[in-house]
Order: sequence, then C-alpha cells, then structure tokens
Amino acid sequence: MTLMRELPKDIDADVVIEISKLLDDSPLFVPVRVHELAARVRQRVKTGLPDLSIEELIVEMASVRQLAMAFDLPGSENVVQIPVRYRR
Repeated sequence: MTLMRELPKDIDADVVIEISKLLDDSPLFVPVRVHELAARVRQRVKTGLPDLSIEELIVEMASVRQLAMAFDLPGSENVVQIPVRYRR
C-alpha cells in the first residue's frame, strides 16, 4: 500500500485516481513523461486544475512509486535519456 500526504481541498480526486491508473499501467523500464502524462490526464478528466498542479501531482505520485521520470517539453525531442530501471 502506497501512502501519500493528505490532499488539499482544491485537488480533484478524479485527477488523482486517473494519474494513479496511468502510473500503474506504466512499465518500470520506461520513464514517465510528465508533460505527456498531464496532457493525457487532461483529455480523460474534466478538471479546473492548472497543468502545473497536475504535473506536480504526477511527480509526487511517480516519486512515491520510485518511477523514473522525463521532464519533457511540449514539441521538443530534447529529452535526456534515463537508464533502464530493473526490478529488485
């Protein structure tokens, strides 16, 4: 069971649930592309949260799961390659 901090009242629970689903489906050897995942969340869930808040939630939730992350920029292929992470 993964424990997280208590969420502020302005955080949309549907966004947290969708991020969790997407991260759980993410293979361990592929870095989570933060901006791309935020865009997918926005397509699937109607929310008033700004992109930055969604990205911060993704980073926090991916960190708890110890997933590698790529901080990609929109329209850019200039992403640092992250080494493969193997199960222990």
